[in-house]
Amino acid sequence: MATTNTIINPTCLAPAGPFSHGIVVPAGQEIVYTAGQVGTIDAKGTIARTYEDQVIAAIRNLHVVLKEAGGTPKDIVKLTYYIVDYDVRNRMIHINALQKFLDGHKPVTTLVGVTKLANPALKFEIEAVAVIKPRSRF
Repeated sequence: MATTNTIINPTCLAPAGPFSHGIVVPAGQEIVYTAGQVGTIDAKGTIARTYEDQVIAAIRNLHVVLKEAGGTPKDIVKLTYYIVDYDVRNRMIHINALQKFLDGHKPVTTLVGVTKLANPALKFEIEAVAVIKPRSRF
């Protein structure tokens, strides 16, 4: 149930690649803030072994939270992701997974390189702000 947002990509700025520089959200929408989702693969909190698998699992977990709130990836207006020991040579791992998840949608994003996350085995964490049309869901 995606809202009608206005994408902001000023031509005087460098292209934002697969994302956007800004988004204007119309009044009257509900805002969903997610906690950082990590690469756990089950309800016990088992952490995926590889960086790529953690990225895929974290994005899947984010999708579950959005769905529970009544949203979809198309409702995301802002993504922030945290990558341990970020190396630009590995950029396409998370970019490819995010592009598949977003399916052409271009929210604003921020990548934050960090030295560690809450658990030393974690290498990737992602959080979102989504905007959904008001409705009774709970």
